[in-house]
Amino acid sequence: MFDHLKETPPTVISAALAVVISILRVIYDKEETSFVRILLESALCGALAVVAGSGVTALGLDQDWTIFIGGSIGFIGSQSIRAYADLFLKKKANE
Repeated sequence: MFDHLKETPPTVISAALAVVISILRVIYDKEETSFVRILLESALCGALAVVAGSGVTALGLDQDWTIFIGGSIGFIGSQSIRAYADLFLKKKANE
C-alpha cells in the first residue's frame, strides 16, 4: 500500500507532513477560524520544511532527517519558529 512512498523524495514527504500536521494543529488548538489563514499557516510550514530539507542536504545529513524536521515544523508552527528565529538573531546581534 505504501510502496510508492519509498520512491517519493523525502523533501516532498516532509513538506506534505508539515502541511497536514499544521492544519490539524491549527484546527485542534482553534488558533485560527479563517479558512484562508489556516491555508496560509500550512503553506508557510510546508515552505519552511522544504527550506529545512535543503539545509539537511547542505549539512550532509541523512535525508531521513528531512521527514522528522518537516513533522516538527508542522507541530511547532510558523509563528513559533519565527519567534525562536527572532530571539536567536537578537542574541547573535548583541554578541
